This record gives sequence, structure tokens and C-alpha cells, in this order.
Amino acid sequence: MEKTLNSVIENSNAASITREEWKQATQATFLPYFRRKTQLIKNLDSFMIELRNFARFINDPEHVELMEWCLALHRRVLRVDRSGAYREMNKLFSNTLKSDENWLNIFQITSPLGPNAAPRDKAFQLFQTIDGVGEGCFKPQLQIMYAFAYRESKGGWPKNVQTQDFGALVRGFPKTKKIPPSIFFRDPEVNIPVNQWRNISAHKSFRLVAPKTVLMTYGKGKNQKEQRIGLHRLSRVSSWLIKAHSAVRLANTITFVEHIREIVALNQPNTERSLSSSIVNITHGLSTVGFESVDWKVIKREGVLTVADKLDRDPREALIHSSQQLIELSVAVLQDVATSSRISKVSIQLQLPDGSLFAKARVSVNDADAFSLRKMNLNKYMDCVEWVME
Repeated sequence: MEKTLNSVIENSNAASITREEWKQATQATFLPYFRRKTQLIKNLDSFMIELRNFARFINDPEHVELMEWCLALHRRVLRVDRSGAYREMNKLFSNTLKSDENWLNIFQITSPLGPNAAPRDKAFQLFQTIDGVGEGCFKPQLQIMYAFAYRESKGGWPKNVQTQDFGALVRGFPKTKKIPPSIFFRDPEVNIPVNQWRNISAHKSFRLVAPKTVLMTYGKGKNQKEQRIGLHRLSRVSSWLIKAHSAVRLANTITFVEHIREIVALNQPNTERSLSSSIVNITHGLSTVGFESVDWKVIKREGVLTVADKLDRDPREALIHSSQQLIELSVAVLQDVATSSRISKVSIQLQLPDGSLFAKARVSVNDADAFSLRKMNLNKYMDCVEWVME
């Protein structure tokens, strides 16, 4: 288990870890945070992915404390108003999807700058990350926490929490029985509120005043302030916000997963999700069994996921193993209303170590979906899968 955790934290040698080792490490890491242990076991594959997210801050005591504070608030409120909490969680379920999709979009379109990049470019990218993570990812998760805090503080649930702006959520965050860690709202570098960081970034109220120093302006009128910060400290602010988002998000994810049966029983939440979000989940899953995802592209009406085997298996065995994800890939296509009408088939193709393509497995998304719904037996489904040599 320790080997797996260290590998995830260091982001190295993940391909050498067996799926069973991933499962053991995931279960041991998350069981202490679950009251309903069976929900973790049922969703172990998903939390194998979450283990990577937890690794982002697992060695940072303040951010672990933030996650635990969020979980404790959830549970205090659930004890006194379980039915009200379920209604609110049902209403805010879309926040979790919105947050994750924005997170994926940020890192799909952002390429890390090299060590020799111009300071102005480094500053711009850091502020761009702060803006995107703050408004698009952290804010939807904060709205969920605000609703629970409001219930504990005021005795009722807030109206239209999803329409409140970032500043109102931070300035008016209700007082709870236990004070949240300071890193929830303010960075540990220069102690600026998270909403002001977002404003500085979104309104571009910063400029380079020295080779590696930025001057920022924030606040309104008489309360306007200036703050100088070096690029190395600005990088730590960006890291703080990413970790804070990860901690709050993981707490919300655990609570939603624990109680998903009751939440869904009220009425089916809107679970539409982007194809890109699902593909990231699929590629994370493939990485736990020794595959690196090389490319995703749509050719005519066929979506093709290219993978490379990192465990040096026989190519035929590797392709058969990876092709098990064709079903999940097909369901992902159909869940995205923007792509379901443009992609009729999906393929997983194997790239060999020399860069050449070995072969691919292809299936109609409708056939794979029918099998997932048990409208088709395994033998008939396998007859629908095409094996194409490159």
C-alpha cells in the first residue's frame, strides 16, 4: 500500500502497480473517511481515481484538516435534518459536475510553460489558473458548503445559493459550530481572500514591476489596496487554491457518494456530463492497469482512443484488455448531448513501443449501450466488436 501511495504522490512508476495494489491502497486510504463503508466498496474504481486527487494534498496537514472540517459539517447537518439535506444535495448535484468539467477544461487547454519562459507569460498563466480554478471549480463546491453552513447557523436552507456571487459567499459565509481552517478563504502567503484573488485575475488588475515581481490592485474605492508579490510566491498561491479546491471537492464527493441512493430517490438529478470529463475518467482507469492514453480524436463518425501498453504484454492480450473500456466509452458518448449525434462508433487502438499502430477494436455505441443495459448477451455483443489490423 505504501508503495502505491508514494508512487501516486510522486507521480512515478504508476504503471508498475497492479490493479489489486491500487484497490488495496484506495480502500485503506478512504475507509476512515466513510461512515457507510459499503458505498466505498461499491465505488472503489471511482475512488482509485480520487486517490490521485487526494495525493495532491495528502501530505499537507492544513488541507487534510479542511477536508475533514467539511465532512464533519456535512455530518452534523445530516444528523439534524437528513431529509432537508437530501433535497438540497439533489438541487446542488449539478454543482459537482460543473466543477469537474471546468477543472478538466482548464487543464486541457493549458500547457505548462518551460523554465525559460518570460516572467510576463508565467505571471499571466498563474493568474489565469487562479481565475479558472477559483470561479469555475472552487465556487460551485463552496456553494455546497455554504448551504450546509447556513443550515447549521440559521436553522433553514438558503434560497438561490447558486446565484450568489463569489464575494457574497466568502464575506457572508455563516458562522458554524467549529471554525473552518483559515486556508478555506485566505491564502497563507499574503492573506488575501480567495474572491479577491479571483477578481485580480479576472480583471487583469496586475502588472509586472520588476523582472520577477508583480504589483496587484484589489478592492473598491477607499478600500482599494496594493500588494507586491514575487512569482515564486504567486506560484504558491496558485498551488494553495488548487489544494483547497481539491480538499473541499473530495469532502463533497465522499458525502454525495455515501448518500447517493437517497438523493436519487427524490428524483433523478441532471447527470449530463461532457465527453471530455468521461474520457479523463476512462484514461485514469486504464492507467491503473498499465496503459498510457496517447490520443483521442474523432475521424468522420468514429471516436478513436489510442493507448500504449506500459507492461510489455503480448499486443493481442493488451488490446483485448484495453478493449473492455469500449462499453464505458460508448456510454460516455451517449451521455454528452453535444457529441451523441456526431459519433456512431468508438475504437480503442494499440500503439506499439516504436510508435506504430498494432490494431484496434471497434464497436457501435448503440450496441455497446445495449449490452450495458443487459438488452444483449455477451456472445452477441462480442459478435458486434470488430478487430481491425492497422
